[in-house]
Amino acid sequence: MAFLYVIGSMGGKKPPERAVDEGAPAGTADQSADQSAAPAADVNAACATSTKIAATLKDLAKGEVAAMIIAAKPQPMPDYAFDGPDGAPVSLADFKGKTALLNIWATWCVPCRAEMPALDRLQEAFAGQNFQVVAVNVDTTRLERAKAFLAETGVKSLTYYGDPKANLFYEMKQSGKALGLPTTALIGPDGCQIGLMNGPAAWDSADAKALISRALETPSN
Repeated sequence: MAFLYVIGSMGGKKPPERAVDEGAPAGTADQSADQSAAPAADVNAACATSTKIAATLKDLAKGEVAAMIIAAKPQPMPDYAFDGPDGAPVSLADFKGKTALLNIWATWCVPCRAEMPALDRLQEAFAGQNFQVVAVNVDTTRLERAKAFLAETGVKSLTYYGDPKANLFYEMKQSGKALGLPTTALIGPDGCQIGLMNGPAAWDSADAKALISRALETPSN
């Protein structure tokens, strides 16, 4: 089974600009202009909190998190499904009400492995706040490797989530959200996509913490 993956140093360079609306899946830029106003109004209302948060983050997507593309118009994230630590089904809807950092990773992806301890430290830094790192492993064989790797690297604050069929990765890839691994999405408490990053970052850096801190400080109403 073939996968794409991103190779780069932690906090790599910003990817090339794309001629599509920030935050929109690939292929949506040429949607017809005669769409009714009602659906747009519904989306605006549904993503009001994330829109407010996104407006405060534009100047903070820099340095170690410069590759994070902040959405001009946040859109609802699909209710992606995966497995919880006990194998029970989980979906993104379970994290509504929290600001979530969805990270897709695999043990065969070297940049992903480098990110896990940093994501663990990020989760620890914001413990007790309305924030959750949702790191979903998409290994499809030798599934025990992921948990063993987390244990060996001292990861203790992250909850283990897995998708042994890698459906989440494929769905994000098909929608244009994922170019490879790792892929990370910042999701507002209303379930809408605030930011998207393809490639690794130093998630325990001052830049990353400033970004998440500002997101959590933004009033939801």
